[in-house]
Amino acid sequence: MPNPYIIFFDAQCNLCNHFINFVFKRDIKRQFLYAPLQGETAKQHLNGEDIKSLKSVIVLKNNVTLKEAQAIQTVMKQLYPSYSVLFSALPSKIFNIFYRFIAKRRYKIFGKKEDLYPASKDHREYFLP
Repeated sequence: MPNPYIIFFDAQCNLCNHFINFVFKRDIKRQFLYAPLQGETAKQHLNGEDIKSLKSVIVLKNNVTLKEAQAIQTVMKQLYPSYSVLFSALPSKIFNIFYRFIAKRRYKIFGKKEDLYPASKDHREYFLP
C-alpha cells in the first residue's frame, strides 16, 4: 500500500470507534490505516499535545497533519470523491465549532470503553499499534 493515510483516534471513545468502523466498512480501496492516539504509532508520528488531549481525530498523510473538521472532511472526500464539493461546502470554522462541542461531551453522550479498540483478526493488518 503506497503511502496510506493514517487515521489516529481515541480508542476508548465509543463515537470514535463507530467512526472508524464506518470508514473501514466503506474503504474498499484500503487507503487508510488506523492507530489509537494511546498507541506507539501516535507517539512516533504526533506531538505530545495532540496525543494528550485525545479530543481530535487526526489524519496523517505525507507528513501533513489534519485535525478536527479538516480531518473528517478529508476522510469523507476520499471515501466519496463524487461528493467532495458537498464535504467542502460547510466552512471549516463552523464545522470545527460543532466538532469541538461534540468532542468535549463525547464520553458523556456516547460512553467510554475501558479497553482499547480491538481489531478483528481479519482487519489487524490495517490497525497499527
